[in-house]
Amino acid sequence: MTDTLPSHPPSGAADPGLRWLAVVILLIVAGLAALPFNSGREADATVTALKVVSDKARAYDHLLDLLKDAETGQRGYIITGDAAYLAPYDAAVAELPDALRKLKPLVADAEERATLNDIERISRLKLDELAATIRLRRDAGFGPAAAVVADHSGKQQMDRLRALIGDRVDAMERDRHTLRDRLRTTLGYNTVLGVAASAASALIIGIALYAVTRSLRERSRAAEQAHQMAEAQADQARQSHARSRRLAVTAQMLQAMDSLTRADELRDVLPAFLPKLLPGSDGAVYLYRHSRDFLQRAATWGGADHHPDLIGTGQCWGLRFGRTHAAQAGDGMHCAHCGPPPAPDRTNVCVPMISQGEVLGLLVTSLPAGPEAALDEATAAAISEQLALGTSNINLREVLRRQSTIDELTGLYNRRYFDETLRRELFRAERKRAALAVVMIDLDHFKHMNDTYGHEAGDFVLRAVGRALRDGVRRSDVACRYGGEELVLVLPECDSAAAVRCAETIRASIAALELNLGDVLLPEVTASFGVAVWPAHGLDATTLLQAADRALYAAKHGGRNRVCTA
Repeated sequence: MTDTLPSHPPSGAADPGLRWLAVVILLIVAGLAALPFNSGREADATVTALKVVSDKARAYDHLLDLLKDAETGQRGYIITGDAAYLAPYDAAVAELPDALRKLKPLVADAEERATLNDIERISRLKLDELAATIRLRRDAGFGPAAAVVADHSGKQQMDRLRALIGDRVDAMERDRHTLRDRLRTTLGYNTVLGVAASAASALIIGIALYAVTRSLRERSRAAEQAHQMAEAQADQARQSHARSRRLAVTAQMLQAMDSLTRADELRDVLPAFLPKLLPGSDGAVYLYRHSRDFLQRAATWGGADHHPDLIGTGQCWGLRFGRTHAAQAGDGMHCAHCGPPPAPDRTNVCVPMISQGEVLGLLVTSLPAGPEAALDEATAAAISEQLALGTSNINLREVLRRQSTIDELTGLYNRRYFDETLRRELFRAERKRAALAVVMIDLDHFKHMNDTYGHEAGDFVLRAVGRALRDGVRRSDVACRYGGEELVLVLPECDSAAAVRCAETIRASIAALELNLGDVLLPEVTASFGVAVWPAHGLDATTLLQAADRALYAAKHGGRNRVCTA
């Protein structure tokens, strides 16, 4: 009897084919898993490019503001001959090279570099022209300097600079829109890609499970491993989808924060995004006050009204450690500002908001405990970095806006804001046919105060007088520092009698000041006032100011410490 071969190969004969099939499946799954990651990196690169474009636009705007300040100081000095008007010119000339130096690393392409070279060249020509007219005014007087200004060469240079910088800012705005469109497209593509990768992974794993189960039913261990791999891929796909969604929400939040001008507007913006980024959470965002002694609550979400309005730095372990601090039920180190220890199914997390090495605030949140807790803590840390960056930009915009309109010494509005306000209020008064009063104020014997007690005493007096002006006017009135010890009020819808009463009240409050600089009692401070009213004393800003100035000189010649009407 002859032996016959088995009709099927032994079980080990299928091992090489199964191994190759497993290798192919792993390569395909790895490729599908890498696609959303690469798309996410592209989205991160687009967000970074958006920040670069925004920084460059702010640098160009700052450069133009410096040139405007220099021209404003030159014009004020030529008109008045008062060297105090050269303060913005000197500051702008000192800061301009640094502004150009900071702008150059942000310029990449050759065309923009050529434009920047033109801007730098014309800026230097403009500064040379400003310096020449200032020397001419100092040496030859008003007439020759005014003649140089009147030939419009300086204006042409300034117009050329405005045009060049305006073109660059417009181009960057177009780049910003293009980048935002690209970011939205990338995020949409990332979402679709994540879903497609999930479906493709599930399909491939299903085919692999079917083949392995059909050919090797006895190998339950291999089937179990494949099942575990399927769950891991599905979980990775879910995480990829969640990451894409968080990227989209984060981009929207950053875009919204980029449009804010004040930190207190965060209370309306953050509650719209943080619940989407941290599902099932509640919490609050705190920002340092200007005094840096306490953190003040800026926004809450998820019904977290139990968080206090103010917290001290010693109440938070996260602020003490300078890093993320998480506490669960049973842990010993609970932050005092979070109240009682969390429930067993919750975790309290405190994340300092740090930008460029400076702590700007604190993100406090209560997260649900579970398998996603570690991922949620990492997400909270990433959100804290984004909030710190956005808050830093808001603070910078707020500082720039304040510096452009507020005189830092007195806290009153500056000359530029006064000029704009007077023109606007004159148009409004003409349209409404309502009175408008301008009050010029000059501190009496202020030079003697500076010469006798020093400039520190003079600054101290100016601050005190600035407070008296702010306290003595209506909310609709505008109090400004005109220059040096000269101050000015714009009183909308105020006739001559009311303006005189207001001036008398402020004059009396200034005369009643008792000022002590350290152990030194400063002498009595008085001021002279000149009042002019539209339209009786002038139909435009120039004639109205001249009338108020003449009234001020009349008050000076009449004995000072008095109010005179034009």
